[in-house]
Amino acid sequence: MVLNNKSTLAYPTLILFTVLLTSYGFLYYLFEASLINELTAIAIGAFLAYSMFTVVHESSHGNISRGIVKFHSLESLIGWIAGCFLFFPFSAFKVIHLKHHAHTNDSEEDPDGYVRGNNLLSVFLRCFTLIGHYYVTSLGGRSKENEAMRKTRVQTILFLGFILTILVLVIQFNLWYNFLVVFLLPALVAAPILGFTFDWLPHYPHHNMDKNYNTRIVKIPGLEFLSFFQSYHLIHHMYPRVPFYLYKKKFEFIEEDLKEKHSPVEGIGVEDLKIFNKRNTYVDVLEGRTWKYSLEVDLIRMLTHDAAEITFKKLDDIPFQFKAGQYVVISMLVDGEKVSRCYSICSNPNSGELKIGVKRVPEGKLSNRILDYLAVGKYVNVSGPFGTFNTQEDESVKNHLFIAGGSGITPIFSMIQKILDDSLSNIRLIYGCKSENDIMFHQELKELEKQYKNQFSLTITHDLMTATHQKELLDFKECINYYICGPTPMMEASQEVLASNGILSNRINIEEFSYQKETPSGQKFQITMNNKSFSVYESETILEGAKRNKVAIPYACSMGQCGTCTCELKDGEVTWKLDDQSVLLENEKKEGLILTCMCKPKSDIKLKS
Repeated sequence: MVLNNKSTLAYPTLILFTVLLTSYGFLYYLFEASLINELTAIAIGAFLAYSMFTVVHESSHGNISRGIVKFHSLESLIGWIAGCFLFFPFSAFKVIHLKHHAHTNDSEEDPDGYVRGNNLLSVFLRCFTLIGHYYVTSLGGRSKENEAMRKTRVQTILFLGFILTILVLVIQFNLWYNFLVVFLLPALVAAPILGFTFDWLPHYPHHNMDKNYNTRIVKIPGLEFLSFFQSYHLIHHMYPRVPFYLYKKKFEFIEEDLKEKHSPVEGIGVEDLKIFNKRNTYVDVLEGRTWKYSLEVDLIRMLTHDAAEITFKKLDDIPFQFKAGQYVVISMLVDGEKVSRCYSICSNPNSGELKIGVKRVPEGKLSNRILDYLAVGKYVNVSGPFGTFNTQEDESVKNHLFIAGGSGITPIFSMIQKILDDSLSNIRLIYGCKSENDIMFHQELKELEKQYKNQFSLTITHDLMTATHQKELLDFKECINYYICGPTPMMEASQEVLASNGILSNRINIEEFSYQKETPSGQKFQITMNNKSFSVYESETILEGAKRNKVAIPYACSMGQCGTCTCELKDGEVTWKLDDQSVLLENEKKEGLILTCMCKPKSDIKLKS
């Protein structure tokens, strides 16, 4: 059963649009003829504006034309007309909404994250001012940084001019009161309701970024009609090309699969999860699986002059589950680009707390951004846990020797705490730092040495950890596991010394701090797009090549999940990086539409956005 590849017009949406336009006309007549009062007119108008949003929303996803290219212009026209009743330009809404799909619950890039508040009052105020936020997003300084948003700026300005012209005309012809009651005030009433019901409520509590848990399904009889099936919001995010009137059918088709994944399927039935319970979206954390969340910074503690410990707030007091020595990936915007790096967890797994150690690095993109920008209460994207740098679970091993250098102490500190807390075996730590002022976790290590004086031995050296120096420091007792983490020269020296003393590789555990950027390779092809030309290697996507050449083209998610980078292939051949994309229908691909984030060139190509 395939519900998102039908190449027929969405007639139910067209009928809805026609009924709403007719209803606006009838409402104007009723108020003009004094058959209804102001409050009644505003209430009915607000419902019509609320309903018209569905038309705008469907148009933004191409779910009216259903991939039939010859109806694209008609669909855009419908989107613009429907957007007028909400006093917001269709082109800007489309870019903003697709960015929401690309970065759902992202702490920095989800435009709908604006409605996230600390209490109901702040949520209400944010929902009430959401349209203003959208205009700031459309015309503010940052809109120039995003190519997709930048291209709509002129249209937004022209739209504002059009609205002002309408206002002048209705005042000139003494129709301003009817316009106010039938159109403007209803739109202002509908806007915060839409912000709350479509932006805030479905994504509550706005933490999980996984597509299976970043929004919910609420099965309350009748709610699907009141919400225009947005109560099946998870279906919309998973399958954005399914028309709204087919959400329920699509859900029924995959219901068992969603329940098997423990996705937030909520309702009043016996098998349904409790409605709007935020723990429904925390399943991956509760079950100890890898996850991707927007986490709040709970505490920042300086460890040295250039290093800090970042503690993240627990989700509903749920302990974080990870193995000692594992790491998480932090992602933040740096100069307009999302940058991701790995940071080892430094907390004891038994504590359930998630802490990382971050050290300033010369010309380091993300570490320096974290130390300069993050503060208590701010949110940051974190995914994990990952990594196999763990303690060996071998009861015959009673002695562990750790060799750390600089910030390489971070994962090792977690492992030491875990071993000592569990009273598993004896530990010796050799820790090399430049100076006394560069020792991370210095006080904590001293306290552990004092608390476990018969179990933990600490050696701190400020000399270079060369092979010669390490030979003087190391001992080689039987049944020892070795753990090494630090600068590359230090680790190479450690391995040399251990190998020369007959230590088997299965007793040596190494964690490397390194970031290797993938170098494009293969044949180069020329890409021409809207009078811009640039070269792209056959190993990279068109979008990756454009970024490398600093050519601005529209994009948002870079993963084939939003459609912002859709363009028409006018000439040449491409190969798809993956078939896993949810925004182009098969008939659209046959018509020549591609996603620059998912397609690699097979020849010189010409594109039209």
